[in-house]
Amino acid sequence: MIRITLSRINYQCAVFILLCFYCVQVAIAESAFADSHIHYNWDQAELISAEAVIDRLKANNTQLAVVSSTPTHLALELRRKAGQWIIPLFSPYTHELGKRDWFLDKSLVEKAERGLASKNYFGIGEIHFMAGFPPRSDNPNFLGLMGLAERFKVPVLIHVDAGDERFFLDLCRTHSRVRILFAHAGGNLSPSHVHKIMQSCKNVWVEFSAKDPWRYAGLVNDKHQLLAGWKKLVLTFPRRILTGTDPVWRVTRTQSWDQADDGWDHYQQLHQFHQQWIDSLPEQIQHFIRWQNAVELFGYQ
Repeated sequence: MIRITLSRINYQCAVFILLCFYCVQVAIAESAFADSHIHYNWDQAELISAEAVIDRLKANNTQLAVVSSTPTHLALELRRKAGQWIIPLFSPYTHELGKRDWFLDKSLVEKAERGLASKNYFGIGEIHFMAGFPPRSDNPNFLGLMGLAERFKVPVLIHVDAGDERFFLDLCRTHSRVRILFAHAGGNLSPSHVHKIMQSCKNVWVEFSAKDPWRYAGLVNDKHQLLAGWKKLVLTFPRRILTGTDPVWRVTRTQSWDQADDGWDHYQQLHQFHQQWIDSLPEQIQHFIRWQNAVELFGYQ
């Protein structure tokens, strides 16, 4: 009798442990994060190794990461170390100061074509524009890159600083056959500006990286919930919203331009910020933003 009772207790304990393990695994899977905007740049590599970057991503349950690097080959280093869950984009910034002169590099489009043809890169970007300043969006290199994106059927990550939606509207309408990921939800643009873009251009997805309180801000209230305008945008276009951390820290006033970029020291802080506002949304939309939208946009399997 005692043996039977003990056997039942052991069996029940085993079932309980297995159920707990299953529930933990389900919770982990449900909270897996697709970070749609990270960098591993030369001035970050001075402070942190590729292996350490991967460890920080894993520690925060980031199971998909879209990376743009300066120079572009550093993105491939992350993928070599981590595997297929790292999604490298071909950056037009092919040398350390490439952000300054990429639009003048006559060999750039050829380099990009080789990179995409090699299947080592799964998109193009990040490409920066500031309305009213060079380069213009009709420069030959940008047009060539957008042509490659259409040909290879890959998305392009584009960052635009402008006072309203007109610059980006012209860009997304001109390249209506290219899937475009709009970085930082336009930075300082209002939700109404972004809504006009998404309503007019069905080829545009939007991501909320750098909308944290330490950079562009203006996304959430003091309860870590989306402000009304942004929440309305998310609920209107739930399948075209992504987010990411963009762990580039020297763009803030807390660090001088002549120092290496210690952005990866703040990854957990940035990651937590985005998890908090995502958690305030309906469960299905949480899943879209945290994981599914990025998986589908970048064709991750």
